[in-house]
Amino acid sequence: MNTRPRRARAALAALALVTLPAAGCSSGDRQTASCGVVMDITGFRGYQVSKSIVDRNLPGFLDGCGWVAYAAITGNSEGSPCQEAPIPLYADTKNELTDKRVHQKLLQEAAARAERLRTCGQDDAKGSDVLGGLRVMAHRLAAAPDSGGGRRIAVFSDLMSNTGGLDLSACDVGGESARTSIVTGLKAKELIADLGGSAIDVYGFNLLSERRPECVPPLESLWKSIFATAGVGASSLTIH
Repeated sequence: MNTRPRRARAALAALALVTLPAAGCSSGDRQTASCGVVMDITGFRGYQVSKSIVDRNLPGFLDGCGWVAYAAITGNSEGSPCQEAPIPLYADTKNELTDKRVHQKLLQEAAARAERLRTCGQDDAKGSDVLGGLRVMAHRLAAAPDSGGGRRIAVFSDLMSNTGGLDLSACDVGGESARTSIVTGLKAKELIADLGGSAIDVYGFNLLSERRPECVPPLESLWKSIFATAGVGASSLTIH
């Protein structure tokens, strides 16, 4: 007798009906991170390799996450209709085999939500408000369950902001004193998110070298200063 259909139905039923733990992790002493995926659906999406960058890096990022929230970078990041709901990645069904199956289904759904966000066509706002997208994620992580494993954020973006109080179109950010002035101004206007305690990986920034290589060194220095002001130290920030 073929039991595969029955097992598949059971796994799907478990995915839909299990009680998902409020803390974002399953039974036992598992320590999982509360995670965020910030998806740039402006300039980053315009690169042909954007999908492959997400597909290549998202699975590894999700490893160790117990809960995932989403935010979009658009011309209207804080009011964008492009949204995906947070999702827990573990269930506690009291059955180890079922837990593993449900976890795999939830990982697949988490990746599917990231792809839906990347391809969302509902936001026609012009520009790229990177700071706004980071503020949205900071707000969502502030409401995240305490899973005991810290906070991690993956930002899929070339970080080429051109609206929302930070226009980098000219790449003219000057030297250290000029960068300090820019960051001080952004902080005074409360445009820099509070991301303290988060480890951040940025995927896609180096795509900028294909179009405007002269922009990479000054903008990388500026963004490191912005993230430092947001509470993300050098050891917690990786820009790919």
